[in-house]
Amino acid sequence: MKFELVDRQGYIPDLIYGASGQELSCFIPSDYPFQQVSYNNGEGEAIIDKHTWHFFFTQEGIGIKLMDGIVTLKEAEHFLLAVKSHIWGKHTNKCKYLWQEQHQNN
Repeated sequence: MKFELVDRQGYIPDLIYGASGQELSCFIPSDYPFQQVSYNNGEGEAIIDKHTWHFFFTQEGIGIKLMDGIVTLKEAEHFLLAVKSHIWGKHTNKCKYLWQEQHQNN
């Protein structure tokens, strides 16, 4: 699953990246323990609750993609709302998320 957090007015707050090895803490709420797998130019992957999530920038907002594992839509929505609140804070009501399920042919 791939999601995008988009502010209706194009607002993306200044992100404060964490210390080395924890840079992605700017995306991930503090109540979600994580292990950072990769980081490059403000984007990267982290393992959260045994699932790998990729955080990246899009033309209109912030992208979040589930790289492995299975989560329900309700679990994904709960996580996205926490990320949205963590990033946008009081501006949360102006931000919406879009989701796209990707199908792969094996």
